[in-house]
Amino acid sequence: MGLMVRVLDKIVFTALFLTALQVPILADHYRQYLSGFFDATEQQVEQYQALADQFGYESVDALIDTLRQNPDPVVKQDAANKAQTVSTLDDLQTGIQTLSNGHYYEKAWYMFHPEQNATLARVIDNFSPSVPLDPMAVLFSLITAIVLNMLLWAPFWCVGKVRHWHHHRHHHPA
Repeated sequence: MGLMVRVLDKIVFTALFLTALQVPILADHYRQYLSGFFDATEQQVEQYQALADQFGYESVDALIDTLRQNPDPVVKQDAANKAQTVSTLDDLQTGIQTLSNGHYYEKAWYMFHPEQNATLARVIDNFSPSVPLDPMAVLFSLITAIVLNMLLWAPFWCVGKVRHWHHHRHHHPA
């Protein structure tokens, strides 16, 4: 039984390590996806800025504020859409910054945050597993796999120690 547990432990650790190794690769794919989306959104916001400049508004926000004051519901909706596009551009920039300059856990936290589920699903659709070449990425993956493996096996170790202690107490009274 002990041999099977040790083999299972090694299999579980290997699966955790291989999974943890995918985080930096996935972050790179995710960053590339966001970069493409950012470029398209930035072009749209640049068009808003050109429109604002053409009609003498000091900023896109000033243009949007004026559109929001228009009584026509279509114009108000257009203002809301433009405001959402500007907000999306800011969010994309934050995401790209995190995925470009963040450490392993910041990148993982960003990608796996529930707000990112829809984007993560699209990125995973085009994802192919591989091994990162960056030594720090491998090190963080190794540390993550060791910690997760220890957390996973800790309840079993505790139960084993309690059984051993209980067995030892009943068969070897002091």
